[in-house]
Amino acid sequence: MEFIAFVIAIGIANQALKGYRLAKERTLLYLNISFVLIGAGLLVDGLSSLIVFLAGARRGFLYLFAVGYSINFLAQLVGYGLLVYAYIYQARSVNSTAVLAAVPFLFFERNAVTELILIFLLVYIATQTWINYSMNKNSNSMLVFGAFASLSIAHVFFLIFTVAPIFFPFAQVAQLFGFLLLLAMLLRVNHPT
Repeated sequence: MEFIAFVIAIGIANQALKGYRLAKERTLLYLNISFVLIGAGLLVDGLSSLIVFLAGARRGFLYLFAVGYSINFLAQLVGYGLLVYAYIYQARSVNSTAVLAAVPFLFFERNAVTELILIFLLVYIATQTWINYSMNKNSNSMLVFGAFASLSIAHVFFLIFTVAPIFFPFAQVAQLFGFLLLLAMLLRVNHPT
């Protein structure tokens, strides 16, 4: 699932870059950088998991789970943090560097604290996209809101996963669905019919 999410994230980044080149809108540049980072984190986490799996989960390779997750978390933290920065910058209502500086930097395994940080960032982004949708009432705004709402739900499932492993597949599916919605919106914007 992480490899599929990586491909979709890179597709989102590519479409955002195309949109930025056409419209010169900074938000699309932030979206591009964010999803390049998120995609890279997913790729590293997926590769580290694959190596551990292929090595038969030998004790010497288990540290790769921690390394892969740490890189993935940092990539998501910076990626989603960059999107929060973009929304705050647009609103120009808060000192965004102070908000981002308050976030801790490194965790070594999926845990409640890291997921709560990502949920906080994603809920903020989802709220901003809901406000945008409520003002615009167009399908592209709805797709963006749906994408970030789905990503928020995915991380709620990742949070629940820390106590009930059954929720891991639901989290992965919700994350893929969110990425697909965002990719669909970018494809609609970059290739109008």
